[in-house]
Amino acid sequence: MTENEIKVLMKKYLNGTITKEEESLLEEFDYKLLSKNHQNVFKNSKHKNSIGQKLAKSINNSKRRNPLLKWAQVAASLTLLMGLNYFIYTNTVEHEVVESYEEVTKSTDWGQKLNLVLADGTEVYLNSGSTIKFPKLFEADKRVVELDGEAFFDVAENPDKPFIIKSGEVETTVLGTSFNVNTYSESNQVAVTVATGKVKVASKEKEIFLMPNEQGVFDKQSKSISKKKIDIAALLHWKDGIIHFEDAELSKVLETLERWYGVTFEVDNENIGDCHLTASYNNERLSAVLESIVYAKKGISYEFLSSKKIQLMGKCTD
Repeated sequence: MTENEIKVLMKKYLNGTITKEEESLLEEFDYKLLSKNHQNVFKNSKHKNSIGQKLAKSINNSKRRNPLLKWAQVAASLTLLMGLNYFIYTNTVEHEVVESYEEVTKSTDWGQKLNLVLADGTEVYLNSGSTIKFPKLFEADKRVVELDGEAFFDVAENPDKPFIIKSGEVETTVLGTSFNVNTYSESNQVAVTVATGKVKVASKEKEIFLMPNEQGVFDKQSKSISKKKIDIAALLHWKDGIIHFEDAELSKVLETLERWYGVTFEVDNENIGDCHLTASYNNERLSAVLESIVYAKKGISYEFLSSKKIQLMGKCTD
């Protein structure tokens, strides 16, 4: 029986409208309550003795008022008193659990990064333009977080509580490992790359398992998941403040710089995006990065239109 059903029967018992069948149900609940939940009903031995004295007094008073009182009614009064104590106790505990649950949201603007340590000891490195949601305390049987953007996770090991990252249609599940998740909402892909341990990446249609130096890619349009070998060290340079480009199209380079420095680029010649760049920048200022690019790619120049807007001009001669 549910809590509401028990309360209805108790109310009927009090106003004298309870039927024999309902009275039997109440007695059955009394038996189950005492046999399965006696530790919750009685908080301690002192509380148990106090309840016993109240019951004895209640039963004696009832017998004086009505000598013909049936034992079934006495049992029902037991149920009433025990049931009320049980529900008050459990409702208080449940209320405290609900109150203690708190969801935390952390976000980074373009050009910002953030390091977090979750309640279970999991370390999270949040890249620019990203948002993560997680509970203040992991009280359920799963540790679930939501991510939009890019983050590196070093998950605290706990075999009894899988760690799950929800990224739109994709769920990444681990017990204790380290990996990178790239799931920017404007991208048509979700990429999960494993540094240590083993990771499961799953959508509604398919699931795959990834080992170290493997990357799983979910295509949002085709709903397919593929995996490939990858150099995890190069992929994780961002975590240490390093931007690394390996034969990257200049259009992709500009997208990365926009996220990294919180700026926007205007290009007067779309063919500029067809250039390719291989370079690494270790915590460099944006102006130094741009000077390096125009030096390596002759025919390109740039101009700051404002502190957050840059125009790229010319033609790339790769």
